[in-house]
Amino acid sequence: MSTSNVQSGLNRLLALLRDFLAQQAELTERRLLLDRPWEEEFLHWGQDGRIHGHLLTPPGRRRLGTTRSGWCPGLRAYQGDRT
Repeated sequence: MSTSNVQSGLNRLLALLRDFLAQQAELTERRLLLDRPWEEEFLHWGQDGRIHGHLLTPPGRRRLGTTRSGWCPGLRAYQGDRT
């Protein structure tokens, strides 16, 4: 096996691992949001491009109500309850 084949295989493996870990992080963030339903009330942009919620996020607090990708529990109604 040549060095370039080994390198190519390792690069593919690392890319798959990165994708897997990103998906796991997204699922974890979704689970945490489902466990904190009150965060849906804070103003945030949803993945659907609309503003959700009606309360301002407290000053100095992290982003509330969405995952890094923009998913929020309010989108479940639009997605046929697929989480």
